[in-house]
Amino acid sequence: MAKIKIFCPACQRELQCDERHRGHRVKCPHCKTRVPVPQIFPLRPARRSGRSKKHLTLTAGILLLVIVAIAWLLFFQPVRLRWADRRPVGVLFLASNYHSSATNPRGWFNDRSLDFTGAGGAERFRAMLRAYTDRSLVILKRTGAQGVIVWDLEGEQFPHKTSFIGDPRALDRLAPEMAAAADEFFARLRDAGLRVGVTIRPQTLTFDQFDLPNQSVALNLEKNLLEKIDCARQHWGATLFYVDSNSGLWRPDELWQLRRVAAQRPDVLLIPEHHGLPYAAFSAPYVSLRKNAAPTAGKWARKFFPGAFQALDISDCADNWAAITTAQSNGDILLFRAWVWSPECDLLETLAAGKK
Repeated sequence: MAKIKIFCPACQRELQCDERHRGHRVKCPHCKTRVPVPQIFPLRPARRSGRSKKHLTLTAGILLLVIVAIAWLLFFQPVRLRWADRRPVGVLFLASNYHSSATNPRGWFNDRSLDFTGAGGAERFRAMLRAYTDRSLVILKRTGAQGVIVWDLEGEQFPHKTSFIGDPRALDRLAPEMAAAADEFFARLRDAGLRVGVTIRPQTLTFDQFDLPNQSVALNLEKNLLEKIDCARQHWGATLFYVDSNSGLWRPDELWQLRRVAAQRPDVLLIPEHHGLPYAAFSAPYVSLRKNAAPTAGKWARKFFPGAFQALDISDCADNWAAITTAQSNGDILLFRAWVWSPECDLLETLAAGKK
């Protein structure tokens, strides 16, 4: 126990006493005078009654039950996700904001010299899209892909962080040339036996008084994503959805809302960009191998959620053969660029041939 130093007013000598004597008198060991001990700090609170202890125990018990319930829902609840097909999925980037120009404002096909404006612009775009689809279908077939995700269906008219719009409902307004060709584009992919998908964002696209875009956070994330998913499903039969620019665990309610989206649309595959361990219960978290993500990053997810897997982007990582094959053996879906043949496609073609 701490000591308090005081001086005896009679003999002027220093003496010490335990702090428990504060507010009381102690006897000076030298002159035997009773000296008051100053009460510098407040006295300790009185001990709780037996009833208070019972109340505290009950509160602690309830809190423990809540923690256990949350832990069960997040970590031990049976996996909702059922996606048996683990073949690769191609990704298509149709445009680039860097290549946008006055005649090609949405940067289609990474060529600023193209002209999709004025008379005949929509027809020229449709012809270029058909040629692009032809090349992609050859690659997708050779690599044994199960489907394809179009990352930038609305083009990339606006710079980062608004380049990926992620709202198929806005296609007519943002890219009328694609709106006129999208049905045929996706039909050709589906007719080749491929699943199709698009990027969606859990935000709402708005424009200010200067017609500049902004992606504002959607509080009702569940409603926002369900509307976008249903639009793409009804128009093009989409079942693959990359969830771009989500908040992950930085927004606690997102986990619950995304889980509800997955529960209400069990036939679709959600691939969230940002995530944590609990996301593996209902989605295939996106991981990029070129960002030094280990293919075994999902091992803890598989421990908590048997059958869980991740979507591993292997673009520019053909030299990491061991990581790619490990990921495939773990049941992860491999994502790759499907509009141009790359060394990664060589690997996938070899893996596909080995399964036949």
